Amino acid sequence: MLATYETRIAAAAAAQDPKQLRQEFSRVLHQQAGADGRRRHRLAFREVLYFKLKGSLEAEGLQLSPDDRRALYAVLTVKHHAEGGWARKGRRLKRAGEVPVTLDLTKIVRSTQQALRIARRGASLLDQNDAVCSGEPVFKGTRVPLAQLVEQFRAGVAFADIAEDYPQLDDKALRYAQLSARMGQAPGRPAKPLTVRRTAIEAAD
Repeated sequence: MLATYETRIAAAAAAQDPKQLRQEFSRVLHQQAGADGRRRHRLAFREVLYFKLKGSLEAEGLQLSPDDRRALYAVLTVKHHAEGGWARKGRRLKRAGEVPVTLDLTKIVRSTQQALRIARRGASLLDQNDAVCSGEPVFKGTRVPLAQLVEQFRAGVAFADIAEDYPQLDDKALRYAQLSARMGQAPGRPAKPLTVRRTAIEAAD
């Protein structure tokens, strides 16, 4: 069965805004994203890859027209396809024109796969106990709440600085926190705010 991902997870893996993903589907691609039983949009891996590649090209200063984006989407999501000057064979992507361009997709495919793998397995890195940090999810074997790292990533603290401040956390834990910072709140009841309780000794100081 083909794996699919919630919009917020797909957007985080592609480093894109979830709202922009939905708008791209409806206004540019003229495609209907897949949906689950609750009618929440779900994206296949190749669709996530399209958004990741589109964002990377735009970050390099290459602005694609709507026709270009529709052609690129078709080429990435259909095997052995060519359209609108784009052609893909395996992990080689070519764009025809006055200045032909050939792209090796290997690195971006692997980084997207890694991000989605972290999103799927990240929950296994966490423990939740009412007696620890008011029941907030913490990384296993520590008292470090996920929310604490998420706040720091959202505040713009560098990955290297956070890694230095939390030597007890491995790279997988840090990557999951970084991805969670981009994912936003999951659908459903909002989580209660994190509260830090002072011990009697601390209160007396």
